Order: sequence, then C-alpha cells, then structure tokens
Amino acid sequence: METTNTATNGKIKVAHVIRVFSYGGAEVLLREFFAQREFKEQIISDVFVLDHKKLGLKDEVAPNIRNFFYYRITTPAFLFQYIQFLRDIAKGQYDVVHMHLPVAGWMGIVAKLFCRKTKFIYSEHNLVNFYDKYNYYLSGLTYGFFDCLIYVSEEVGEVVRKYRKGWFFKTQKEITILNGIDTNKFYCNHRMQLQPAQTLTVGLVARFRPQKRVDRWVEVAAAIHKKNPAIQFIMVGDGPDDDMLRQKITEYKLDGIIQLPGKLNDTLSVYKQIDIFLLTSDFEGLPLALLEAMSCGCIPVVSNVGGIKQLDFGGVGYKFDGFNPEAIADEVVAYTQNPESYFTQSSKAREFVIKYYSLTKQVNEIIDLYRGMMGK
Repeated sequence: METTNTATNGKIKVAHVIRVFSYGGAEVLLREFFAQREFKEQIISDVFVLDHKKLGLKDEVAPNIRNFFYYRITTPAFLFQYIQFLRDIAKGQYDVVHMHLPVAGWMGIVAKLFCRKTKFIYSEHNLVNFYDKYNYYLSGLTYGFFDCLIYVSEEVGEVVRKYRKGWFFKTQKEITILNGIDTNKFYCNHRMQLQPAQTLTVGLVARFRPQKRVDRWVEVAAAIHKKNPAIQFIMVGDGPDDDMLRQKITEYKLDGIIQLPGKLNDTLSVYKQIDIFLLTSDFEGLPLALLEAMSCGCIPVVSNVGGIKQLDFGGVGYKFDGFNPEAIADEVVAYTQNPESYFTQSSKAREFVIKYYSLTKQVNEIIDLYRGMMGK
C-alpha cells in the first residue's frame, strides 16, 4: 500500500512509536516534547505504544497530541495486533515515523514497506553493546533501513560506529541531538535555605532496571550512613529490580532509612527533596533524570559511564570510574563539612544545564531535522 503524505496547515504529521509509555527517560522526554509550544505549533503528533501493560503517561500527554494507539504485542494475539499496528501506521499517511528505543525500531521499520514516501527516523538512547542479544542483532540488521539515526549523546554514536561492520549497524544518515530538559519547569529556589551541616538527602529517580545497579546504590548508602547517620535517602521509581532492591536494603539493615515511595508522577516535587543525586549505573545514554536533577540544583555523584563521560561538569559534583563505596561516601559526606562548597556547586549545576541542555534547543533541532528530511 502506497500512501500520500499531506501536511495540515503547514504542520508535520508525526507518528511516535515506542514499546511502553511509562516513566522511563525516553517516555518522559516525549511527554516534555509534546508540551512545548514550538512542538505543538508545528507538529501533529500521534503516539503508538506496542505494549498495553505500561501506559502511565497516557493521560498526561493526551491534551497535547491528536491520537493515542496501543497494542497487545505481548499476548497470544501478537500477530493480529502487529498487523493492526502496521495498518494504522499506513492509514495515518504520516510525513515522519519517529521510533524510540530498539523494539519500536525493528518492529516499526517494517511499516516502511507500505509507506514509501514517509521518512523513518530512529532515536538511539542507549549504548548498543549493552543490549540483550536479540535487541543487539535485530537493531544492527535494521539500522540501514532508517532514513536517519538520532544519537542522544556523542558516546552513543561512537559505540554504534565501533560495532559497525558492513551492513551491520550501517546508517544512511546519522546526527547527534543531545537530550534536553525544561529548565523553567525544573527549578527549585529553596536551596540557599538548606543547612548542609545538619542534614542532606541523597536520592535517585529512575526505572529500577539491571543497568541502574541499585544494589550498588544501597552499598554506597550503607557506607554514607555509617559515616553520617543524619544524611537521609530516597529512591523513587519501580522496575524489574524492585524486589532485589528491597532484599538488599534489608541485608544492609537500612529498612526505614532508605525511603521507597515507589513511582511518582510529579518528579519535580522529588527533586525538591533531593540534594545529592546518586547514580551508580553500569551504562547510560544521556540520563534525563540526571539533567532534571541538576537543573533543580541537585549535585551529581555519578558513575562515569556512557553519555555521562561527555558531560564536563566543570568541578561540580563527583564522577567515579571504579566502584568504591567508601570513597564515594567520603565525597558525599564532605558536603556536610563544607556547606559553602555545596551552595556553590548547586548553583553551577543548574547553570551547566541551562547553558548546554535546554529542551527548547533540542526541540528546535528535532523540528529542523523533520523539515530537512522532508525537503522543507
């Protein structure tokens, strides 16, 4: 089936395809996109979610998009649902199909057979060498069919080029567009009223996936607690490692010391509670939650992996290459002993995000890419 694409009132019709629509970084970033004035004025957005089980952001984006479709690809009706998905994409007569993360990428690209005039763009948010084998190989084999690849950090692109062999991870066009956040929304003005010498809160906002290494997070928290029992802890989120996390907390006798409120929709209210953003991941693309936290004045104490390596904090916070809980704990505790250092670095953290990672900049670059791909 061949489709004819027509923009409405000069707007570009875009189908955004993603596997789940809960509270992962890529999904939250899409929510922020849809709410931006520039995006709403220039883009007609439909959202296609392949897995019906996780639709937590559906109601939040509804006012800013046109249609929301979801499918049951994890049920016995997979084949029928997948065919319906392809039909809906074809019927939509989109100018652009924008796929986010691997499952959406290698499942969505099949629709190109029925939409020859549509441009297919894929955003890579993670380091491909850390993917499960099926995602790694299916992504590598389908990359060459995308009209354009977007990398959310320089290192994401570098890893793709490192593993490229012949057709495997071949790209027709590739571009790096750094993740951005809404610095006007993610702003806290209460930092200067803190008393770091008396209390600080170490926190995390994340999906508890294996690569986040929440087990290591607990080890660091245990080391910090021994050095300064006044420091508080909060881990916001849920995910496949939730049970393991709770077992680890019990193992280190931190029940009641580490707060686990679960998944919260209002992440801004969480960042207002967090003073030190601790991230112990094995790998990252360019973590959205880290940038949101820094925009709110949280000081980063993070593993120096993936896209984080590209972030030159300029003396703000602490990046660690090797995992040493005691050394990391010393860095955190030092802020209680030197309050002025905390205040200075907190201000610089926000200044860093405003300068390099504003959402407005990213949105405009995405829109320019859409128009460029369409020859407009």
